[in-house]
Amino acid sequence: MIDCHCHLLFGIDDGPETLDEAVSMARILFKHGFSTVHCTPHCISGLYENNPVIVRDRVTRLQQALDRAEITIRLRPGMEYYLDARFSEHLPDLQPLGESRLLLVEAPAWAGADVIVGNIRQIVARGFVPLIAHPERCHLIAAPGQGGLWAKTRSLFGRAEPKPAWDLLAQLQDLGCLFQGNLGSFAGRYGKIVEHHAVSMLEAGLYSCIGSDSHPLPGLDEMISAGLEAVCRLNSNHRQLLSASRLLS
Repeated sequence: MIDCHCHLLFGIDDGPETLDEAVSMARILFKHGFSTVHCTPHCISGLYENNPVIVRDRVTRLQQALDRAEITIRLRPGMEYYLDARFSEHLPDLQPLGESRLLLVEAPAWAGADVIVGNIRQIVARGFVPLIAHPERCHLIAAPGQGGLWAKTRSLFGRAEPKPAWDLLAQLQDLGCLFQGNLGSFAGRYGKIVEHHAVSMLEAGLYSCIGSDSHPLPGLDEMISAGLEAVCRLNSNHRQLLSASRLLS
């Protein structure tokens, strides 16, 4: 399996604080069958001031530690960009997932739909494909009654409706965005409402891939196990969603 969203690098965001802690997390990921992990620390101006040079250096150091520990996971650089008003500061030097054109981004609900869409347009204009992290956790995208997912779901049953102009999900789809669900959402890590949104999005065929979004939290092993079990039970296409190989090639 390929993890397209993971906070595995040490000392640069809310992931592990030390190299040893990062190695312990990697053991858990390897145990559950992940062979490639895209390391995606937060990139938030004023909070986590990461850049591609910092990320690639940490990836190299952690990869060396994993090789010494005989943990056969291949690490790839990436970042999780925050689509706020200061995102444009990072546009001159963006770090996609590995060698792909996928750019992992997070849509902060407080930023507003106009800010999010404006940032997405800039990403697309530079030739990248935005991959929206855990849309089930963003009420602007996942909230019932705002069209988007719900209109898409209705269309599956022959009751298609026009997309409202204010529908953020519809705008993101029209701009070519892809969407990544969290294993933790299916495991109930973020509460029942988010779990319900994740299941609905999976059933509607919204997700292009599923990622772990792993952090060094208590119960990480159990969360990954429960999330994998739920995704495999709910979707017959789970192998493709968990490998993401067609997206990252």
